[in-house]
Parts: sequence; C-alpha cells; structure tokens
Amino acid sequence: MQQFVFKPKRKVDGKTIIQRTYSGRYKLDGDKKLNQVSLGVTDKRVAETKLNEIVLREQRKRAGMRSSGDGNDLIGTSLNLFCEDLKVRGRGEKYINDVRRFIRIVSEHARWNTLIDINPEGFLNWRTANGDKAPKTLNEYLNALNAFLNWLVNRGTIELNPLLKVPRAETRGKQRRKRRSLTEEEFKRLINSSPYERSIVYHVAAYTGLRRSELKRITWNDINLEAEFPFIVVRDCISKNKITQSVPLHPDLIERLKDKKQGSETNEPAFEVPSRLHHFKKDLAAADIPFKDEDGRQVDFHALRTTFATFLHSNGANQAVAMQAMRHSDPRLTAITYNDAHLMPVGDAISKLPSISIDSQYSPIHSPKMFSGCQNVSQGVSQDLRKKFDKDIENQEESPCLSHYDAECQKPVVAPAVGFEPTT
Repeated sequence: MQQFVFKPKRKVDGKTIIQRTYSGRYKLDGDKKLNQVSLGVTDKRVAETKLNEIVLREQRKRAGMRSSGDGNDLIGTSLNLFCEDLKVRGRGEKYINDVRRFIRIVSEHARWNTLIDINPEGFLNWRTANGDKAPKTLNEYLNALNAFLNWLVNRGTIELNPLLKVPRAETRGKQRRKRRSLTEEEFKRLINSSPYERSIVYHVAAYTGLRRSELKRITWNDINLEAEFPFIVVRDCISKNKITQSVPLHPDLIERLKDKKQGSETNEPAFEVPSRLHHFKKDLAAADIPFKDEDGRQVDFHALRTTFATFLHSNGANQAVAMQAMRHSDPRLTAITYNDAHLMPVGDAISKLPSISIDSQYSPIHSPKMFSGCQNVSQGVSQDLRKKFDKDIENQEESPCLSHYDAECQKPVVAPAVGFEPTT
C-alpha cells in the first residue's frame, strides 16, 4: 500500500506554480494506479490525517464493512434532510430558511459540493472575504454550519465535525446595533402621544417584554382578564423558546385591554402591531425622543423589551424574578444584554449603604503614627527614621557583595529593623 501528500505543481509561462493546498495519492492492494484526492488544507499534518481517514474508509468499504461518514454525499441532499428534520422538531420557518441560506452561501463561496469537501480553511476564507458583516452575523453563519454538521455526526453520516474548533468572531465592543432603554419620562411621552392602537402595543411590549413576532400572534383567547391576577398566555407555538408561559399584566394594562376587548372575537388578533420601523420612528419623533443618542445607541421596537428589563431591575426586582419575567434561559441575557446599565440607580444604592460614625482618634490630625514595638512617634521622628533606613538600603546596594553575604563568615547580613537598636 502506498500513500503520500503533496502540493500539485503546474507550469504557467515557463514558471512553476505550486498550489497552496495539499492533495493526496494512495494505492491499495489490487489497484493498478495511484488514486488522487484533493484535501483542501494548507497544513501538512492535517493533510496526512485527512488522507489517513480517506484510506481507512476506502479499506472498510472494500472489505464490505459499514463505514459511517464516507463524506461523499452531496451537501444539498443532506441539507434538505436536515431542514425537514428541523421542521418536524418544530423550528420556525424563518429559522429554517436562514439556516438553509447561510449554509448554501458559504458552500458556494468555498466551492464545497460534497460533505468531505467541508474544511475550516474554506469557512475562514469566506469569513475573511465578508469581514464587513457584523461579528454577530458571522457567528450565526458558523452556528448554522455547526448545527448541520453536528446533526450529520449524530446520525452517522460523517465521523467528525470539521468546523468544531473554528473560533467564533469577537463580538464584545463591536456590536453594530446597540440598543438603549427608554427612560420613564420618555416612555410616558411615547404612550401619550402615539395613536391609540400603537400606543397599546407599545404599552404591552414594554410592560410584558413580548417580542414583535409574539405580539402579532396573540389572540383575545390568550388574554385572561377575568382571573384574580390577569395574564397573557404565550403559547409554545409562538414563543421563541417553544415553552408555554403566562405573563402577568400590570394594572394599567388590565384597564386598557378591557376597553379594547369590547366587541372583539376571541380568535382574532388582539394587537395591530406596526409592520414597519417607519411608524415607530414617526411616533418617537412625535414624543420628542431621538432614534439614536449621542453614543449611537438606538431605540427600535425591540428596545421596548430592553425597557421592560431595565424597569424591572431599577424598581428592585431580583435577578431570578427578572429572568422569569423575561422568559430567559441564560441569566446573562437578563443581567447584561437586556439591561441598560446607564439607567441603573447605582448612586442611590451606594447612598443607602449603612453610615459609619468615625471616632475622633482616627482623624488625620489626632491619629498617632505607630511603628514596631508599639511605640508612638511624632511625624518628624518617623521621617528621620525613614531617611536613615533609606540611607542604609542605599549603602547596601552600593556594596560590592551582590549576594549580600559576608565574605568572611559566609552568613547573611541582616539589616536592622526600624525602631530597634541592632543586637550584638
């Protein structure tokens, strides 16, 4: 059996051009000539490992053994199966379409046709070529590919996820869309100056944390205004986390929703959610609220969810309560991503720390200087001792004995302690 890796060469205008990526050749028992495969990697050790896997799979195949992950399946065929499985598992149509689109875009750029073609270098080249995209967007492409490849590993189509160790793009400090929370005064102006239908939508969004997509699909049948503590049911089929949960209603909302519900059918949508950001910007302008502040942080519709989280924290809700109200599974989302730190009452919290009375003996004027031996000394005496100690140190540093050892007795010389006479 023979096998080796190499970089293909070719002549162009009399010059030898060496390809950047490795290819491999192998010859198994019974083969009349060498088989050549493109490995698509620039690292020799990685190329050798990849060639070993190809040879092993070919040996198992010829021996009649079932080999998971031969990698010869077309990406498009496997991707269709993956998307069908996502649909069965209840993932939303938009998510499935995005996954399909992300994987196709990267595959076409990297010229991946079969599963065995997928490699880290191809994705990294695509990411470099699309560096103008937001880091969060780049990570979404990687997430889609990893979800697809991990699914293939679990069903035995491939042995390993080749993109498993590809690092994610750094997002800290590089967010393209920074949101801020509305202040209490700004929120009041928005509610009071907006048209009736949109005013209720904004009020519900900022006092329940419901997303735009969820609000659109809430019907009057989901709103229970007759319970002891009225609430809105967010069904699993419309909730982002696919869990049915009840969201309590603020007393102000209860009265407004009771008025709005009169004469409405139980199965019709409860809210007329504006479909375009244009309407929201128009209402912000009417309320004298800038769409972007001096730091470039914007107030879009989803910022109402940030407003909800910020209002919860600033009014004393603990982290567990806020996390439950936001329907989050990761506390970092509640505490950091959806919490506007600019509006947190940090100064008030610090001012409420217990007051400590200071005894007069600890004042800068009356506080005595202490030194070794628990003897009180004046500030002048203390400075004199410090100068003497510094001079002793300087003399030691100028000593020709760099090791600070006595040349005759070979014992370390100990500097006298400050405030004590050296002992004999």
